[in-house]
Amino acid sequence: MSALNAFAQGELSIERSGGTLVRRKGVYIAQLRGSYADMGRQHGELAAVACGDVVPLYINGIVGKLVAHAVPSIAGPAAGLLKGWFRWRNRGALGEDMRVHLAALAGAYGQDPALAERLFFVPDIFHYLAGRSFSMLAPPPSCSGFFACGDATKDGKLLIGRNFDFFGRGVWNANQAIIVMHPERGQRFCWLGALGVSASGQGFNESGLFVGLHSNFPKDVRSKGAPVFKIVHDILAECTTLDEAVARVTAKPRICGLSLHITDTKARTAAVVGFSARHAEVVRPENGVLVRTNHYTTADMQRIEVGPHPWRANSNGRFQRVTELLGAKRGVLTGNDVPHILSDCFDPFEQRKLLVGNTVAAPHNVQSMVMSPDDDALWLAHGELPVCHADRFRGFRVSALLGGDADRYEIDDLPGADQFNETDRAAMNEYEEAWSMYMDHLDSDRAVFHLRRGAELMPDEAVFPRMAGLLLLKDKKYVQALPLLLRNAECDYGDILMRAEAQVWAGRCLDLMDRRAEAVEHYHTAAKLNAPPVSAAAARHLKKPFTTRQLFDVAPEFMVGNALAKY
Repeated sequence: MSALNAFAQGELSIERSGGTLVRRKGVYIAQLRGSYADMGRQHGELAAVACGDVVPLYINGIVGKLVAHAVPSIAGPAAGLLKGWFRWRNRGALGEDMRVHLAALAGAYGQDPALAERLFFVPDIFHYLAGRSFSMLAPPPSCSGFFACGDATKDGKLLIGRNFDFFGRGVWNANQAIIVMHPERGQRFCWLGALGVSASGQGFNESGLFVGLHSNFPKDVRSKGAPVFKIVHDILAECTTLDEAVARVTAKPRICGLSLHITDTKARTAAVVGFSARHAEVVRPENGVLVRTNHYTTADMQRIEVGPHPWRANSNGRFQRVTELLGAKRGVLTGNDVPHILSDCFDPFEQRKLLVGNTVAAPHNVQSMVMSPDDDALWLAHGELPVCHADRFRGFRVSALLGGDADRYEIDDLPGADQFNETDRAAMNEYEEAWSMYMDHLDSDRAVFHLRRGAELMPDEAVFPRMAGLLLLKDKKYVQALPLLLRNAECDYGDILMRAEAQVWAGRCLDLMDRRAEAVEHYHTAAKLNAPPVSAAAARHLKKPFTTRQLFDVAPEFMVGNALAKY
């Protein structure tokens, strides 16, 4: 048993200022009551006792870390400026309830209320940065989710499956929380997130609405608009029907681009509202099914979408695979099947199981959940990343959570899918260690060390030499990068894009080593493949070598197991 899981088995019960916190099956459950100021103080005091301020401080550092990977010399000042600027531009959009809530939460930690307000805008900031300069500054997290009902499931039951993929290994998943709000005015609602964070991108309310957030990447962004966490809060706190929720999303201009997957469990229907700052799409279920990952699905919204092809391929691959799996289970789908879907490791482009690829089970999966309103049931996976590979999904009774009835919280668990063997888990742990070293500690050398260890465990997994080679290339360690990138170029990729790109990366490394004749051979191979935009880039490199200046536009990205780059 891992240290995280061993610690998480211990139960906990705390009361502070009228709020209560317990830990059941490794998951924190907080009940907050009263005014928004009361609930903010209760949350802060309870979190301070249970886990300190580790989660908000981690969130506070994310923007700086993302900037540091592109321009380390200005990371600190730039991150501070961005958070201060967005707060200044949008503080009025928070509303009085949220401002006093955040102030009370910060006060319980002994922090400046301005810090809590700045953290509230962090999701908007890195999605804004992604729209402005995707490959350079802010590759955001991703998510996969679906709604299924009627003829799509056994006995017509309504089922929701969701993977929340985010930063924060060892922080977010270790402090996973169900946070129930009982405001003195309005309805009860529940955040699914991490203890100490004032809001979340997923939750449900007593009217039967469930909301799940998905990143999108449009060029239509603005520095002033409705913050995404405020939109989600307003849906959960104030809306009672799907139509009300859709109207709430589209009522005002937003800051950035995301999608909200909204289910009305009482009306037994759903919609995805995909939006940018000024535009939106509303997508409804077909044949009782609605799937969402991280790309828009209507032509109007796709025209304003940005993002390098590895990210597009990853989102499309997950969307395709979830749709296929739901189709294969049509009419017989039950809650027990959902963990198998959420932990699926099959890459539809490579047509094989992969540790990291265009797979539903993303390496940065920090929360994986199943909901069956007809069974009054919520199941959450808990453990190490990817959380969706947990041995079981921990069961809780939805009505008891909303009612604050601690004696009735627990129901039977769902078994996990068990799609990883011992070697898979050991290799994935090395990959996760590499990601942590790179993302959280800005230490590429240690990241490469763990990638090399992963390659020893699973020599057929191309992601290990590929990512190690790209990290070394980005650090201008060309002699060390070359054998790894050549090894990557020798991999038998089924996906023609991956095949072309492997050749291009090898060629680029050779160009930077002034071995032009060898580089041209790799470019020729890639240019002959029908794999835009990579083959077109290879054709250009035949005429003009790749330069060190162009490395600035290269961002190794562990989430997709490739580099985000301009072609």
